[in-house]
Amino acid sequence: MLLAKCVLLLALQVLSCRAEFFSSTSGLEKLFETEVLLLAELQNYVHEISQHAEALQSEIDAIRVEHLNAADGIDDYLNNPVNAFRLIKRLHSDWETFEGSVTADSSRSNYLDAMARLKENLSFPSQDDFVGSAIALTRLQQTYQLDVAELASGILNGIKYGTAMSWQDCFVLGQHLYALRDYNHTVPWLQQSMQLLGEQSYGSESASLDFMEAVVEYHREMGAHESALSLVNHVLAIEPDQRSHLLEARQQLEELITDGDKNGLLHLTARRPGDYHESREFRMYEQVCRGELAPLPAKQRNLRCRLRKSRLGYAPFKLEELHLDPLLVQLHQVIGAKDSESLQRTARPRIKRSTVYSLAGNGGSTAAAFRTSQGASFNYSRSAATKLLSHHVGDFSGLNMEYAEDLQVANYGIGGHYEPHWDSFPENHVYQEGDLHGNRIATGIYYLSDVEAGGGTAFPFLPLLVTPEKGSLLFWYNLHPSGDQDFRTKHAACPVLQGSKWIANVWIRERNQDKVRPCDLERNQEISLHYRDFD
Repeated sequence: MLLAKCVLLLALQVLSCRAEFFSSTSGLEKLFETEVLLLAELQNYVHEISQHAEALQSEIDAIRVEHLNAADGIDDYLNNPVNAFRLIKRLHSDWETFEGSVTADSSRSNYLDAMARLKENLSFPSQDDFVGSAIALTRLQQTYQLDVAELASGILNGIKYGTAMSWQDCFVLGQHLYALRDYNHTVPWLQQSMQLLGEQSYGSESASLDFMEAVVEYHREMGAHESALSLVNHVLAIEPDQRSHLLEARQQLEELITDGDKNGLLHLTARRPGDYHESREFRMYEQVCRGELAPLPAKQRNLRCRLRKSRLGYAPFKLEELHLDPLLVQLHQVIGAKDSESLQRTARPRIKRSTVYSLAGNGGSTAAAFRTSQGASFNYSRSAATKLLSHHVGDFSGLNMEYAEDLQVANYGIGGHYEPHWDSFPENHVYQEGDLHGNRIATGIYYLSDVEAGGGTAFPFLPLLVTPEKGSLLFWYNLHPSGDQDFRTKHAACPVLQGSKWIANVWIRERNQDKVRPCDLERNQEISLHYRDFD
């Protein structure tokens, strides 16, 4: 079981950290730089011990030659005074020298000292980062219905992006999902781990079979009887005599399968009543992200693309209508690559975990698992780039940008997402003291990067998926003309499957916007009330 113990040790080792990395891809470069330095230090240690080992090996080879010569006739060999002297000399002083060289070897302590210094000054992930990245993989797996074998091979939606995962990677992921009680995802990752282990050159060795036998117990405890039986049969096929104790386990598993037994953690652990992730709305959101749910052609027939003149003398806006009621438009090529990259550079040193307004309605905010990104806020007067973003939204919409919240630049992390939500505040929202600007009448999202796969903006109720396009602006109104929430505008950030997603959020408040969007005398929110408490 040494193999199992080594893997468990690796799984449980967690190093100290100074920042959160899983919620933003921006900081992952620091972790890569950390590993580059650690790798160089380890390579240096291996080089030093290799030199020492080579020196000792040459002494070993020389002594073996003496022993081979003695094998032809031990008496003749020892009767030779030179041979006798050399034997006595080796045992009297040489072996003491060998021991001394091993004792004096400083390579191990040098390596450990260097590692201690690096740990004080470099960035390391935390337990939260490890758990967050594990959950992100399962989120991607579920949202995009990815095959575990393909995902472990570095294939995302049919495209090979990266290096394949090892059997140890898959096992550690499965082990942590087990600890998180996510048993439905634990089973396939343990299955993949054992399949990859069996394909290794050492997959049939006793140590590997011991490990597989231990994993059988995971499956049995979870009630994954078919997976347990498959693994038992595999082990018995290789070592039937040495593993005869598994015959009884095989019989028990076959009986449980025949009886349709539903005992085990997989069956005991049920979703909480009212779990949003089991709702029809959440399933619709995932379908939109996968491109399975989209507007009917009849709904798109009246949509148009056109040029819209700038009131401030900029180039005409390239406007594409995405939805008419509620109005949702995308303006293409609004800002250039230079400004997009400038905003990213400005934000990188300041970004921190994004928060959401507290559900308690007290005006506070908090980090949440349903939003994994990092962001930084800036006043629009900060730079030419931020001013330009404000000018374009005000120019296009006619809204008074004096009543806009600060610009928020955000970067989405590993599998980064933001589950369905409204940007507008609910009726019971408690505004902070001095905040007299009212609700968020409109939202603008500037896409500051392209995203290779995933990461779209989904509107489950429309249903519509907007693909990030670098330099474009997505714009919509959150409120009906009466000032009531338009519940049809619930939207989400689909998980980023491949790439890095950078956006800039623009939220405009409703105060003093009546000249552009006069308030209706009668409430007209009935058309969207159906979506307020949608299942």
